[in-house]
Amino acid sequence: MKFGKQIKRLADPADLNHYLAYDVLKKAINVVAPSAQQENEDVLGKSAQPAESRFYELLQHEMSKVNRFFQLQLRTLLDKFREVQRALHSMAQGGGSELLTHANRLLEEAADGLVELDQFKYLNFTGFRKIAKKFDKSTKSGVTLSSWFMPQLKRAFFVAHPLDGLLLSLSLGYAAVRRFQSGRRSELATGMRRPPKTMTFCLAPLGRMRSLCTLVKSFQLVLPPHQGHVASEGMSGEELSSELQKLLYALGTEGLHVPCRIATQMTAEYFDSPEDGFPFYQSHLQASAGEGCLGFRCRQTGERGEVVEVDGAGSSVGINAFTAVQLGSPDAFPLQGEPEMSSLERLRVSAEATLKKSEAKEYVTTLGDGGCRELASFASQVAGACSSYRLETVATIGASRLLLRGDTDATSKVCIAMDEEVQFARAPGGQVSDAMDFAYCMLEVSGENLSDAKWLEELRGDAALREAPGFNVGVQAIAALHKDLVPSLPHWYDVEDSFAKPEEFGLALQRRADEWQAQEAREEARHLSSAHEGPPMVQPVPTMTEAKEAEAILQPKDLLASERTMLEWMHTVFALAVIAIGLWRYSLTGNLPKGKALAESDGIRKEFFNTSSSSRMLLGIYSLFLVFVAVCFGWYAVLSHLQRIKALTKNDQKERIFNRRTGPTLFAGCMALALVAHLALQLA
Repeated sequence: MKFGKQIKRLADPADLNHYLAYDVLKKAINVVAPSAQQENEDVLGKSAQPAESRFYELLQHEMSKVNRFFQLQLRTLLDKFREVQRALHSMAQGGGSELLTHANRLLEEAADGLVELDQFKYLNFTGFRKIAKKFDKSTKSGVTLSSWFMPQLKRAFFVAHPLDGLLLSLSLGYAAVRRFQSGRRSELATGMRRPPKTMTFCLAPLGRMRSLCTLVKSFQLVLPPHQGHVASEGMSGEELSSELQKLLYALGTEGLHVPCRIATQMTAEYFDSPEDGFPFYQSHLQASAGEGCLGFRCRQTGERGEVVEVDGAGSSVGINAFTAVQLGSPDAFPLQGEPEMSSLERLRVSAEATLKKSEAKEYVTTLGDGGCRELASFASQVAGACSSYRLETVATIGASRLLLRGDTDATSKVCIAMDEEVQFARAPGGQVSDAMDFAYCMLEVSGENLSDAKWLEELRGDAALREAPGFNVGVQAIAALHKDLVPSLPHWYDVEDSFAKPEEFGLALQRRADEWQAQEAREEARHLSSAHEGPPMVQPVPTMTEAKEAEAILQPKDLLASERTMLEWMHTVFALAVIAIGLWRYSLTGNLPKGKALAESDGIRKEFFNTSSSSRMLLGIYSLFLVFVAVCFGWYAVLSHLQRIKALTKNDQKERIFNRRTGPTLFAGCMALALVAHLALQLA
């Protein structure tokens, strides 16, 4: 289906005019691109505005339209949440059940509006991205619109503004309604040992917001600590209503301020022995078929620490997500050892230390005798693997994790973890170019009686969930990174092939796809240029930096903007220098009648200052100071312009180069000092 028709099918007909005019922009490309090629061929013709510049004006008009509507919808949702808070506050003051019904209805409307706003954000970002690429293909010139338009698109209000504050408001509103209905505080499940069943779903990124809006009806978001927002676990309905009021006040009328984040980074490091035929990988495959046993992984959670845990354990969903590593399950123990030690050595040291402490009173009190035996068995398995196999890090998984916990009678023992922007890499801390994207979000559900859960049925009906029996993200990562080395691929491996285009993966993966394509284009251009070179000549070989500078194309719009900034500086400092030189010349005239200078025999004009009068000498010093300031900042303008041109050539658009504050601040300080000095001279 063409993307223009896809917008018409997914968008609300009442709001269709507020989306970007995708079909109109496609027709504009067919008009602008041929005229641009004709202008390039007609060398003797009159100079005209570049094609990409004319098309950029159309894109700017559409982007302004989209930003205005996004901001309007944001205000509408904030007003709806404020109405919800007023209803909940009235309920806390002794109102009737009709207020609770009214608040629940408003929350349903807000959830639908939030999903539509997220879809609006995705469709317009994808539309602008596709239009820019179509323009580049149509012009076939050396200038690419995407190279300088896409960074601006990523900074646009409707793209850069997060919806976390609205989602948190929705979660607090539903939690308050549940408290008022039950008449008691929440009791969140903590320290679960072995949930009887853990389910893993692959979730299409486009269904992320819909699934979260469905989940917060029955679950409560677990916030990372120390993020400027009080954790809402264990609060009553009145306290949650007050917390919602604080959040809405912090967001402001425009929703521009998000007081906290609802997700945190999580990494998991998997170990195996490629030289021994990936024994743990094969054990995982057998475990998915009902045989064999699971391996282990080292997981870093938030900013608090690392833990060694059984891969696929249900307890890993609900513990150690954002809090300090603590003993809460026989399936995990903290990773110890010095940071300078290798990962394998730290594993061995941690396992041996856990074995020694497994009989400690603290462990027995927390886990019981059976739990201590299970923990000792797991630690012994890890220590044995470190000594028996030639282990190494075969996969590192990074993701942004969001955690939800049940707070009702039906969901009190259920924990849910949603991982988005999942990436696979071979080694910890690998480069972005070495990472592979997983096209789905992952939804891990741990708890009891999941098959009969009504919220799960509703989630399956609302979101694009795919359940792969036996799915394990560690196995998926190893299979993707070592596809040619592993003995066999898992039966679910093709789950990510059901999406054909990167445009269907969500905003984060689209951005990374743009970076990959830009890198591939630069590499291809470099190879083509090297292939067309003649026989080697006696010349110095260009470095990689020089090759990239040669490949980069300086956009006329960027060049003119930088020159315009430099000329504004030069105009200001030139005017300052003219005034200063005039004052200096005047200071040398002494106390003679107006317009009559001193004779050269007096020896005054041969020096810089008129020493015959203190006021004239101070005026000379003052004027020469202004000349010095003008010369210094004139050179500052020229050097800044040259540095900007160099940065544009390298595509190194850093804020410290293009948004400097030191130079203008110093210039303003010098002018303020000059004005104060002038005032002091006048008063003296």
